[in-house]
Amino acid sequence: MANINDFRDFDAFKACRGFSREIGFLVRSAPLRQNRRLFDQMERAAISVLSNFAEGAERDGNAEFIHFLTICKGSIGELRAQLIYCLDIELIDQAKYKSLDEMAGSASKPVGGLVRYLKTSGRSGRKFEDRVRPKRKQKRARTRKARLRNPQLATSN
Repeated sequence: MANINDFRDFDAFKACRGFSREIGFLVRSAPLRQNRRLFDQMERAAISVLSNFAEGAERDGNAEFIHFLTICKGSIGELRAQLIYCLDIELIDQAKYKSLDEMAGSASKPVGGLVRYLKTSGRSGRKFEDRVRPKRKQKRARTRKARLRNPQLATSN
C-alpha cells in the first residue's frame, strides 16, 4: 500500500466523499426536503460514512480502523436502502437512482477491499509500531496462556 499520512489520502475515502456529497445534494432537493424524517435520516447516514472512516483512520490501530470501516460500509448500505425507498415512492426517478446506486457501489467496494487488506496485512497499526515486547515477556505470556488452557501444566511445575 502507498504511504498514507492522512485519511483523506485513501482512494476509498475519496469515493465515499463523492457519494456522500451527492446524497447531500439529493436530500436538499425539493421532493426530499419536504420529507423531514427521511431528509434527517439520509443526511445522518451520509455524515456517518465520512465520520466513521475518518475516526477509524485517526485511531491508528488496524483493529479499530476495521471496526469503523465496517460501520462506514453499513452506512453506505443504509443509504442504498433509502434510495430504493425514494425510488419506490417516486421521490427520485430511475436514472437518478441508478446513478447514485452505482456511486454507492463504487464507495462500498474499496472500503471492503481496505478492510480485507487490513485483516491480512500483519501490521497492528501506527500506534503499535514503537512497541516491542521483550522475548522473555512473550514467552511468559505464552506459558501463562498454555496453563490456562491446560490446568495439568499448572500443577506439574
